[in-house]
Amino acid sequence: MAEPDLVSALVELGFSLNESRAYHALLRESPATGYEVAARARIPRSAVYGVLRRLVAAGAARSIAGTPERFVAAPAEELLTILRKRFDSSTGTFERALRELDTSPPVPDAYSVRGYKRILEEAERLVSGSSSRLVLSGWPREMLILLPELKAASRRGVFLVAFSHAALPTMPGQVFSYGLDEARLEKFWKHRLVVVADDTRTLIGATESGDHDQAVVSEMAPIAEVATSQIALDITLLSQRTGRDVQPVMERMLGDRVGSLDELLGQEPEKPAPRRRGRA
Repeated sequence: MAEPDLVSALVELGFSLNESRAYHALLRESPATGYEVAARARIPRSAVYGVLRRLVAAGAARSIAGTPERFVAAPAEELLTILRKRFDSSTGTFERALRELDTSPPVPDAYSVRGYKRILEEAERLVSGSSSRLVLSGWPREMLILLPELKAASRRGVFLVAFSHAALPTMPGQVFSYGLDEARLEKFWKHRLVVVADDTRTLIGATESGDHDQAVVSEMAPIAEVATSQIALDITLLSQRTGRDVQPVMERMLGDRVGSLDELLGQEPEKPAPRRRGRA
């Protein structure tokens, strides 16, 4: 049986599963005895009072004295305010401690990330940290998740290019799509995401929306160059089918490489000087 969204959200905020279930049960019906909470929240009776007292200590519930003792959930808005204040206080303490430490670990050239949520977090980090250029290839589902950061990047003046075989949502920047139905594509293609930021930082990963998804995040310019070139090839193939002029986009995506290649291709090869025959 799937847990309610509220329970899952509380677990992500640091509450235990039983604490989250107990709070959810109290929100639905209060006041309640420990016995009633145990039955509604599927918590062992031997453990329920310890769970409820931890909720009281955390400000998420209130105790009503009596025999038997009963409990009431703190209003959700009040709990949200408490959690925000604690989070802000904790991050402030962490920030001050970092400044006092006055050091930072070296960034590896490449590292792996596991899990759909972590992969999207890393992708958002690359997008939010971009300053000049963003090149992406992915599916509508992942593009929608990244959309707020992509819009923010566009407002910063970042040049943005996005490619997908599926129909993409309305997005800023230069968008290239075959417009195919996502559900039909999923029958034979898997979700993949590529993000290249500022020609240096790259994420390449699986985005099948599972805990087993894996990605590689690189800080190496050659990997960024290869990833950008692959997306440029996809866009070029699309332009050949649709007749869309992509030369200006290619020039901004690939920089001097496009002009240099055109110059080389336009040059006449030098003809070798004729050999002079010696006298017989």
